[in-house]
Order: sequence, then structure tokens, then C-alpha cells
Amino acid sequence: MIPPLDGIIRVTDVFGTARGTYSHGGIDLGLTNDYVHRKPIRSPESAEVVALFDGGYPYGNAVAIKGASGVWRFMHMDEPPPVAVGQTVHAGAVLGLVGSTGNSTGPHLHMDVSPEGEIHDFKISGERVDPLKLYADAYATAVGYDSEVFRSQIAMESGWNPNVSSFADAEGVAQIIPRWHPAMRGKTFDPLASLDYAANLMAAHIAFRDGDYREALADYNTGRNSSGDFRNEGYQYAEIILRGKDVMATTSELELLRADRDRNHNQKLGALHHLGITIELLNRMDPAAFASDEDRDAHDEAQQYYHDPK
Repeated sequence: MIPPLDGIIRVTDVFGTARGTYSHGGIDLGLTNDYVHRKPIRSPESAEVVALFDGGYPYGNAVAIKGASGVWRFMHMDEPPPVAVGQTVHAGAVLGLVGSTGNSTGPHLHMDVSPEGEIHDFKISGERVDPLKLYADAYATAVGYDSEVFRSQIAMESGWNPNVSSFADAEGVAQIIPRWHPAMRGKTFDPLASLDYAANLMAAHIAFRDGDYREALADYNTGRNSSGDFRNEGYQYAEIILRGKDVMATTSELELLRADRDRNHNQKLGALHHLGITIELLNRMDPAAFASDEDRDAHDEAQQYYHDPK
């Protein structure tokens, strides 16, 4: 999924902010270290243009598109969008330029989305959700990380607040510590960059832990080399995130498979040990004691296998 703005994005107003008689149904976006006015607004996914608004109150110049994730709206553009209703736009296509038209106090992009919504007179019927959650789903799915677990992880990290900092110097929606992740320095408060980075980091941890989500989540929280009580804090973090989720079965199955693997390995070692003892006993016997040449050949093959199982 494509970020709607080029550059390091900063959320200037989060989803759900109380605004008198209603709650903010989307997120407002600007840029860090750059003036956002007249920056291109990009489509997050391939979609069809389903509605335009004419620049008046409250939406300003605005466009609505419908893609696989639902109906998206982009508002307060500087000028009318350069697209037409019924037009198909690809992911990353320019939908317009950031402005401050309609009910706006300064240049910014208002973006909202309704996964099951329909557009009528530029109003959405259907529940709106935090767009960050749909970006999180897309980034997790792209790297093979369970999106439901990723949502719970981000809720645990920041409560979906992209501007939060912790006493441990963790920053942003994914609570990334810049000194441990130099690639993210200056970007931790960009929620889309952080979500993308965190999803890829978790995918790497999951691969390193052979698919074990519990171990991988503990790695994210306390580091791969953590131990003792500190590691146990990581396990507690993981268990809260995984509680009640189907992936817990996957984690349990992995533990059972490993136990079964170890048990089988020990049984094979025991069988090989007894085979060796039997071969030694046969080697001390008079060759004439073998009932037939076939018995002698079977003994020779067993002895060869014992010394070289390949």
C-alpha cells in the first residue's frame, strides 16, 4: 500500500479526536521537515474514482475512491482533483494537491476510509476505521506476518498513537528506539514508515525463530539475546498479544512438533546404540554359526549401516 504523501509523514490530528458533537473520522497529515502545501496526494491502492466534491464547505476540493480496502476520501485539496468519476487510478497515482479548502485552518491532508462503506453525496455510509490499521494490515500481509497479531502488537506498543514517546526513548506508533534502529532515525514518528519497518522486523524475527510467534514477539520487546527476568518480560508481552488468537495454536503446535522431534531423535539414538551392541555380539561369534550366507550378508549390511548411516 502506497503512503499518501511523499516524504516523512507526520500525523497532525489522530483518528477519533473529540470535536464537539462528533469524533474525527480520519487522520490529518502533514510532513516533517517540509512544507506540505501543494504536495501531491497519492492513491494508496488501485481503485475507481467514485465521487468528487466541489471545493465548498466542509470538504473543500475532495475526491473519493473505492478499492479493495474500501472507500477512501481525501479532502481540502488546493484545487479540483485532476481525475473524473468512473476513472481507474493505480496505486501511487496523483489524486490532487494538498491545500486548505473547505473547513480547514491550514494546509493538510484529511484522509479517511470505510472498509464496507458506500459514497452518497460525498458522505460515507458505513463505519470508518483508523487508516493506519489498514496500512498495518497491508504491510503485515506483504511479509507473511499475521495481520491480527500485528494489530494487537501495535495496540500494545502505542495504542495506535503515532506521536507517543516512552521513558525508554521508544518513539511513534511502533515504539522504535532510534539508537537501536539507525535506519529509522528521524522517521519514527512517521506512522507508515514505522509500521512498514516493524512488520519487516517481525517477519525477520519470525523467520529466525522458525515461525514461533511467542519467541519472535519477545525478541521485538526485549531483544534476541535477552535472558532471565528481562526475557520473561518479553514472554509476558507476547502472551498478552497472542491471547485468544488462532496463531496461539500455531505456537503450541510448534512446541509439540519440537517435543516430538526431540523424542524421536532420542529414540533413534537408543535404537542405534542397541544395534551397535548386537553387531558387537555377532562379531564375537564363530562365522560358522550363521545359518546361511544371507544371514551373514544381513549382518555385514547392518554393520556397514551402523558405521555409515548414509
